[in-house]
Amino acid sequence: MKPIVLWFVVRLNPVWRLLGADPVALRAIVDVKLTMDNRRSYASLGRYGQNKTGEKNNQFLIVLGMYAFFGVFTGFSMLAIPPKEALFIPLTVTFSYLMVFCAMTLLSDFSSLILDSADNQIILPRPVSGRTLLLSRIVHIAGYLFSITLALSLCGLIIVIMRFGALAGILFLAMSLLSSVLMVFLTNVFYLLLMQFTSEERLREVINYFQIVMAIVFYGSYQLVPRLMNQDMLTEAVEWQNWFYLVPPMWMAGAVDMVAQPVFDGPHALLAGLAIVLPFAGLWVMNRVLGPVFNARLAGLEQGSTPAAVKTGPEQTSSTMQRLSRLLTDNPLERAAFGFTWRVTARDRKFKLKTYPQLGFGLAYIVAMSVGGFGSFGKSSGFYLFALYYTGLFVMTAQYQLSASDDFKAAWVYGSAPISRPGEILSGSMKALIAKLMIPFYVLVAIYIAWRFGLDKIDDIILAFSNSLIMSISAAMATDRKLPFSIAQDVVNRSNTARGFLVLLILGLIAGAHYGLTLIPYGVWVAVPFSIAIFWYLFSRYRQTGWDQIVLE
Repeated sequence: MKPIVLWFVVRLNPVWRLLGADPVALRAIVDVKLTMDNRRSYASLGRYGQNKTGEKNNQFLIVLGMYAFFGVFTGFSMLAIPPKEALFIPLTVTFSYLMVFCAMTLLSDFSSLILDSADNQIILPRPVSGRTLLLSRIVHIAGYLFSITLALSLCGLIIVIMRFGALAGILFLAMSLLSSVLMVFLTNVFYLLLMQFTSEERLREVINYFQIVMAIVFYGSYQLVPRLMNQDMLTEAVEWQNWFYLVPPMWMAGAVDMVAQPVFDGPHALLAGLAIVLPFAGLWVMNRVLGPVFNARLAGLEQGSTPAAVKTGPEQTSSTMQRLSRLLTDNPLERAAFGFTWRVTARDRKFKLKTYPQLGFGLAYIVAMSVGGFGSFGKSSGFYLFALYYTGLFVMTAQYQLSASDDFKAAWVYGSAPISRPGEILSGSMKALIAKLMIPFYVLVAIYIAWRFGLDKIDDIILAFSNSLIMSISAAMATDRKLPFSIAQDVVNRSNTARGFLVLLILGLIAGAHYGLTLIPYGVWVAVPFSIAIFWYLFSRYRQTGWDQIVLE
């Protein structure tokens, strides 16, 4: 990817000069940024995998292949079936998918790059203008974003070329790339507005919660919107409305629809004009207007992000956490692990970003299945059992992430402290996760199940919760035991596959046994105390973990 991006940067030198940037400095900065990308460990989009082979990193190509595979479903369902007279709405859905995905990528994976103020301190003291630095940041992000957009739209591009000709295909590709340009502009506007109304020290926290909410909305919409769409919307010509001019995906759809049909009239021409002019206008506004303001706010962000002195005293500790730790823990070491896990999971942005969206997606998935999806399964008598155990599976996402941290090197404190029974640290952390995440999330699902399927399912809810605890503790005991926040993120990612198969096996066995008990009168109520006893026994064994069973990285 690096040679391709640099080739385009050099070929666009006249454009950079027109925008007021230094082409030589721009190329040098982008070169360094892409080189650093290949040397870093990346969590997800924009930072792909752990590079072990120097300059080459093939993880990005693998991710692009996955996106191309996912794009097949959107391309065939939206573009291969509808007649050309009714292509406008399917094209709108396709471009909406591309633009939402680009926005989610920028907000979730490139926010650290957009808000990276280190460039200001390292580069701006040199003879480099702020516009050159801003354009280098945009080119750096746009290079990845264009690659992702091409992968997602590859199937749609092939279908459009085969059905409507090469000209329509070229225009479809151009509109896809302009969609990503428009999303870069809108995302920068969003960040700048957020900076205006939010103090610098709280900006990253606000963005983190916004990412979580957007991820939940995106996943929930992905499940609900297709089920709410009428099939006639994809097969019949749409009646023209004036509000179409306010919806960006419809600009791109109108441009492609104008060539695919073909039809050359005023409404289509206006939509095509908006699709072509506004992304470039946004790029100009970013360069001339937003750039200086953005850099100034980033400088303030860096000053505001300096850690303040940590206040101590009773007022700085959570009274809820203290009460729960006294209630649920038996000794000072376990109580300390409980409080440590509770606080870190509340402050670690990456932990929240990897965990909370998964919980929201699980809830949206359960609701979507029960409302109108998957045929009659969502309304069957056994669906509530699936939903209850599915909840436990999503909660275990937090358990997987518990051992990972960007500051894993600080785990030396475990070995330096006089700790003779590390199992109490593991048990305290497990209790914190159960109290903070599993119980509240399970209560939400249980309320929904009781409301939809009746209060007579209370016994199944209690047994499923206890069995979910057994599933969690069994997975923790059967895999490598690591102390909280003591290993790097990529180590967790490499072990997820084997652990996932083990969890699914345990889940299937326990859920199958539960279903069999529902066929026996009072069988579920009789099984509840046995399930609780099994969990208590396994948890006691887990608490007795010694140093010889701890895996240290």
